[in-house]
Amino acid sequence: MIMKKIVQIRSKVKKNKTLLVCLLCFCGIACNSQSVNSEKISGIQTKAKDTLKVSYTYWWPQNGPFIGNCGEKYSLVFLGTINEIYEKIEQQQYTSQIGVIRIDEVLIKEELKDTRYEEEVYFTSDCFAQVDVKKGDKVIVFCYEYEGSNTIPGGKSILKIDGQSDSRVQSIKKYIQSDQNPLSIEDDLQIWNQIQLGSELEQIISCKKLISKSKF
Repeated sequence: MIMKKIVQIRSKVKKNKTLLVCLLCFCGIACNSQSVNSEKISGIQTKAKDTLKVSYTYWWPQNGPFIGNCGEKYSLVFLGTINEIYEKIEQQQYTSQIGVIRIDEVLIKEELKDTRYEEEVYFTSDCFAQVDVKKGDKVIVFCYEYEGSNTIPGGKSILKIDGQSDSRVQSIKKYIQSDQNPLSIEDDLQIWNQIQLGSELEQIISCKKLISKSKF
């Protein structure tokens, strides 16, 4: 009788140990899952916080680095790397395609009334439907001021480049350093003709020359 009770007690202890081990394993998995999910949420929140969102001025008649009759001033120009490109979505007035670019080097930034560049790591806009790029491509991006904020007219306002030594990057750096005087890059017309942007540059060069003549 006594031996029987001892066996029953041992059996109960064994079962409780097994139950305890199971509970500890479950708690460990639950805690680990919660930790992973927290890291994912934290990562998403950090990326959103470090992302400059720029509106797409799809209705503008021109896009690219040389717009306007005499050259519209840049509000933000930077070199970057394509991080993500999402699917196209047909909106009522335009085709939307969201893209994300990692900002590698800022060439110029202006202080604007509303949204401006504040050392964000990423750039995003839904202007990528007419941009010929893919994930991993190096690009130069041109933004303009509209109603106190950075905006982008899409198209050739995002240009694929071969890196910092690209001839187009060097040309834009000269242009910016001259306070966007197109005469400073008149000798670079052939570079821009190669990607069908020479005529736009010629237009603002002609305008600059005309203004200069009218001052005398």
